[in-house]
Parts: sequence; structure tokens; C-alpha cells
Amino acid sequence: MKTTVRNVLKLVLPFVLMAAAYYFYKETSTMAEAQLEIIELSPYVIFAVGAVISWKFNRSRELFILIVLALALASMEYVPGMMELSFPIAAADIYPLICLMIPLNIGIFSLFKERGILSLWGVLRIGIILSQALIVIWLLRPEQRKLLHLVQKDALPVSLASWTAVTQAAIAFFLIALIILIIRQVKYKSSQDISFIAVLCALFYVVHDNRDLLLYSVFFAVSGIVLITSIIQDSYSMAFTDELTGLPSRRALRQDMMKLGMNYVIAMLDIDHFKKFNDTYGHDTGDEALKLVASVIKDVTGGGRSYRYGGEEFTILFPGKSLNDTLPHLEQLREQISNQPFTLRNRKGKGRSKSGHKRRSARAGKQIYITVSIGLAQKSEKHKKPDAVMKSADTALYRAKKKGRNCVSK
Repeated sequence: MKTTVRNVLKLVLPFVLMAAAYYFYKETSTMAEAQLEIIELSPYVIFAVGAVISWKFNRSRELFILIVLALALASMEYVPGMMELSFPIAAADIYPLICLMIPLNIGIFSLFKERGILSLWGVLRIGIILSQALIVIWLLRPEQRKLLHLVQKDALPVSLASWTAVTQAAIAFFLIALIILIIRQVKYKSSQDISFIAVLCALFYVVHDNRDLLLYSVFFAVSGIVLITSIIQDSYSMAFTDELTGLPSRRALRQDMMKLGMNYVIAMLDIDHFKKFNDTYGHDTGDEALKLVASVIKDVTGGGRSYRYGGEEFTILFPGKSLNDTLPHLEQLREQISNQPFTLRNRKGKGRSKSGHKRRSARAGKQIYITVSIGLAQKSEKHKKPDAVMKSADTALYRAKKKGRNCVSK
């Protein structure tokens, strides 16, 4: 239940923030001039904070999108009317180019893998941004006026001018970027892609409405907040979730053990003969077996919360329960795992294991069965602290193995 709520929150939070931005913008009509000036400057402060956080956590995609958003907003706010330039630039000329650059860059950087910031790949991505800036400046020159108008020209014989100021080319870019992000979200289920989708939709609303620069400031600022939130969410997930199984990690277990009340049960679970399994079928197949077991124990009944302890070991906490309460649920869990067939994917195991044993050949599609041993212990006068209860559960786990494995011991 807790995991479901967290996943739903990841999906909903970016759009909640965007809705809050809309209502905040509606309230700006009653604000003083000094407050409005702060709002106009706030996006750049948020972008700077986001850039530092991105740099700290080595999140290049968010960093480069933040840079693009900062350049886009500054271009709309400060470039038009600058007397220092050798030729005048109008907001009407910059606007269609910004409408193209925003979805183009969000789409491009969402496809890039994390390759670091201070790396060759990072330098190349900075080069992409700089080259776009140079192209925009070149297109804004008076002698390129015809080419600029060509960029703004409608490709389809349908006029959308009565509905939106966004050009057909820009709308196409927004739709392509949105499709890319939706496909990535379905495939990878990443909070990062959800954040990019929210930012893309919010900025389309801004450029579509094109009401005033204050609207830009509010939504660009919240877009920066959404990207920062994505970095924090993913960093938390990396710290407290086991990457292989998707279960909460040992660090999360330690934190939750500190929150246990006056009565609880801790169960330790271990896959039987797992070392032999790895030696026989290979570590990749062993990883698949771990995922299978994790997929079963994450849905343990009886109010249990499952964790990856390490290696082939898992831990289950039962807050507010007794041994008699949890024993039927653990027996049911053990039976579920032992009755769950595991299908081998590799055609044969090649080479040798780390221990030097030659791996056996295994038919692709062959079904084998995995069993687990479980030990459990309850808080008592003898074992008052969570670490002591866990140690007692670990001792019970060894008793289960001595009994012949594939059983529960207390």
C-alpha cells in the first residue's frame, strides 16, 4: 500500500504543482509591484538551485534542460529591444523560435543516457545548446528575414491562428516530444519522464496562451521546481530501493526498524542452495531467480513489509504482530514460492563460475523450482531491541536449513 501511494504520488505531483502554478498566477493581479518583481526573478534563482543540485547528483539531463529553459526565458524577457545589438530584435521574431527550441530540447535530452556532465558527452551536449543559440541569432539577423518567415510558415492548409499563436511546426515538435516521453514512461516507468511530460505540457500552455511575461515567469519557475523534485525523488529511490529487485533496500530496512512499536515480528528469508544455483546456471539466471522471489514476497499478506537484506537474503517486518499471527502467512508465502515455476531463458550456461566449477548445460524453456527457508522471531523480554530480534530470526533461519530447508522455523 505504501509503495502504491508513493508511485501514485510520483505520477500526480508534477501536475499538481502545475495546477498550483495556474492558481498562483491568477492571484498575481492583486500583488504589489515589489512582489511581482520577485516573481519575475524567481525562475532564475530556481534554475540556479536546480543546476547546483543536478551537478551534485550528476544529473545531466535535468541540468541541460534547466539551461535551455533559462536561455528561453531570458530571450523572451531581455533580448527584445536591447540597444546594444547591431540590429533590432522583436519579441514576435523570437517567440516562434522559442516554441521550436523548447520541445526539441526536451525531446532530445530525454533520449540521452546519463553520461556525466564533465565528460566528452557532457561537452557535446553543451555544444548542442550553443549551436542552437548561434542558429537562433543567425536567423534573427535582418538578411535572414525570409528564412525566418519560412520557419514560421504553415505546412498544412489549415489555419490555427484563431486557436493558438504557436506555429504548426512547433505544435508538431511538441507532439513528437510528448509521444517520445509517453513511450519512455510506459517502458521505464521513471519519475524523470513524468516530470518532463509535465514541463512540456505546462510550457505548451504558456506559449499557446502567450499572455504576458509574468505567466512565463510563474510556469518556468514551477517547471524548475518540478525538475528539482524529480532529482530528489530519483535520488531517494536510488538510496532506499534495491535496483535489482525493486524492493526497499537494507538502508530502508534500518530506518523502518527504528519505527517499530512495542510488539512486532521479524522474519529472515533465504533462497535454498543459491550458490549452487549460480554455479550451475550462471549469475544472470541467479539474478532472475532473485527477481522472481522478490515479486512474490513483496505481496506477502498479514501486514508484512518486505526488504532485500543482501545477496539471496530477504527480510520481512510484521509491525504489531505475534508469532502466531505471522506463521500462517509465512507458510503461505513459502508454498507460493516453491510452487512458482522458474523458466530458464539461457540456452546453456557457458564457461565457469567464480568458484571455478564448470556450469552445466541447461535447455532454454526448462522449468525448475526454487525453495526458501524462513526464520522468524518476536520481540520479547529476552530480545528487546530490533537488532536482537533480527539476530534471533537469523538463528531460526539456520535451524530451518538444518531441518532440511523449504520450511519455516521459529
